[in-house]
Amino acid sequence: MSHPLNVQMILTALVARTPLYLEGEPGVGKTATVETVARWLNRPLVTIIGATRDRTDFGGWPRYDEGAGRVRLHPFPWVQQLVEAGSAGILFIDEMNSNEEIFPVLLRVLAERHIGDIPFAGDVLAAGNPEELSVAGLTLPPPVANRVIHYRWQTSARRWADGMRQGFDRLMGNPPPLPPEEVVRARIQEARALVAAYVERNPHALLQVNLNRPHGPWPSPRSWELLARFLGAAWALGMDEEVQALGVQGAVGEEGMNFLVFFRNLDLPPVEEVLADPKRLPNREDAAFVTLMAVARHVAEEPSPERWTRAWRVLGYVARERQADLAGRAAFDLVQLYKSLPGPKKTRLPLPREEIQAFKSLVEELTNMS
Repeated sequence: MSHPLNVQMILTALVARTPLYLEGEPGVGKTATVETVARWLNRPLVTIIGATRDRTDFGGWPRYDEGAGRVRLHPFPWVQQLVEAGSAGILFIDEMNSNEEIFPVLLRVLAERHIGDIPFAGDVLAAGNPEELSVAGLTLPPPVANRVIHYRWQTSARRWADGMRQGFDRLMGNPPPLPPEEVVRARIQEARALVAAYVERNPHALLQVNLNRPHGPWPSPRSWELLARFLGAAWALGMDEEVQALGVQGAVGEEGMNFLVFFRNLDLPPVEEVLADPKRLPNREDAAFVTLMAVARHVAEEPSPERWTRAWRVLGYVARERQADLAGRAAFDLVQLYKSLPGPKKTRLPLPREEIQAFKSLVEELTNMS
């Protein structure tokens, strides 16, 4: 993708639906870029400045409701605007680290998409300045810091000069085609499998509070989930390794480097090779599991009869020659994909009854869990 790195990070976070915290010096274009991306994607943007807000701005103001016969909290106009925008809305919290009074209310905003008791369906972006340059000289408290992916804003004299000559909006170019939601979901599931395999092999990595820099990224069950969502979205968008690595480290900090080494050492075979010959499935269970998730994702991208049949052939091989548990999640994803398809597309896909029967109990168990 030829768009600036800053734009790629914002776009990936929006597709992943993960809060992204942009940290950079004043005047480098963080706010302007977020506004441009929102226009670019034709998404409503609601901007609030942390320095000018207090916690009551998030909870609403008390007003007597004649219909209910009691006093109720009514949302401020900016909250109502965000709620009405639905899933297309973007909440941009600028100067997020400039007012410690709003930190407690941000916990639900970032993690649960609730403003006070009011849910919203949109996405969250935020920005702030380094501690030494911020309005109040504050850093993010650890509970807030662990709810976002951190990204250090990149500046380029050459791109700035190009923007001055050509116009910064023109420098953005045309928006890339966004992947279908089912492809994003499949790739996120693939990334989750990879993260689970890593943490299972390295249980110490699940939770490591960085006492030297608790206001930055550090590993926790929550931040590993953020990592998986961002990484899956980056794959779905075709982002390069730099974007992937920045998202990984922005979620879990230095532990992200060890995760990336683990990922590269798995040496996963191309999906097409596994579909052609199931024996190409890696012997390592963690690598095999991740590869099987990739097989399911491959079918979700294009649910053709050929891909569908070959995928079940691979899963059947696993059930016969290895253990069905290894492919249970992939089988579940294929069954869910089948259920989601419209009638004409379903009729094109043959039902491999023997293979499906081998995973019946596992699929039922996963369905109950979900």
